Amino acid sequence: MLSKKRVMVFGATGYIGRQVIQELVKRQYQVVAVSRRKVNAEEFAGAELRITDATSRESLKDVFRDEINVVISCLANNDPGKPEDFYKIDYQATLNILQAAQENVTDHFILLSAICVRRPKLALQRAKLEMEHALMISGMDYTIVRPTAYFRDLAGQFANILKGSPAYMLGSGEYAHYNPIAKEDLAAYLANCIEDVGHRNRINIIGGPEVPENIVTYKRILEMSYQAIGREPKIKSLPRWVLSAVMGMTAFIGLFIPKVRFAAGIIRLMNYYLTTDLRAPGYGTITMKDHLEMMAAESEAPRAQRGASR
Repeated sequence: MLSKKRVMVFGATGYIGRQVIQELVKRQYQVVAVSRRKVNAEEFAGAELRITDATSRESLKDVFRDEINVVISCLANNDPGKPEDFYKIDYQATLNILQAAQENVTDHFILLSAICVRRPKLALQRAKLEMEHALMISGMDYTIVRPTAYFRDLAGQFANILKGSPAYMLGSGEYAHYNPIAKEDLAAYLANCIEDVGHRNRINIIGGPEVPENIVTYKRILEMSYQAIGREPKIKSLPRWVLSAVMGMTAFIGLFIPKVRFAAGIIRLMNYYLTTDLRAPGYGTITMKDHLEMMAAESEAPRAQRGASR
């Protein structure tokens, strides 16, 4: 039976947003998926698709043209080379959505944040933390969810490993520990927050399963990547001072050259992930090992098909 609750999801085309929409449709909510650009409506089967630019308060009026019970914001800037865009998207655009929801008399606002805001050093973290504060003092019922790292972010070298290239780690590769979370498990958690009042008006910090296959260092992730494809590890270590030097150099040159500024943002973010523990109470069932084995299986399928067609 279709739920009476209308749930609006912002950041619909993002890594987590897409998964949240699938989960909500499966649970038979009335889902409104909001995207900044036109997309194939078939990608969001079971949901109503609306187009808007959340950086414009005016454009949000049409999006909130009818009653919305719950808003889930998965909005995020994905360009670390433009620090100013974190404030523009992760704070100001999300604040615009919150204010539009308040005018709509929406009951509940669920914000996808990040665990890294607890030690804010980067523009990304400061913008998210400022948005959390704005939501908490808004007077609206809220749920803030701070997940640990995503599998996708920690498996960034997998494609190169498949090609036979060596993998690289910083120093020992064991400066930080993670229990990353699958997009499927995170989407289920966000959907649970709609009905579970225990998550309401609080900050919820979550990670993936707390089991050996998911409590990992970056070195362990690289080793598991090679195990998943059945090859001996080829891992090279870079001294920490090298990354520090590159960060300083690109930050300075980036003041004058936009392309270098983009690279500097990526390097700063990478350094944060490689040197900062990202552990949280466990949730879900999918592990980093499961994810890498799935990626390995998916890479084998096209090769098997090509071999069968010869």
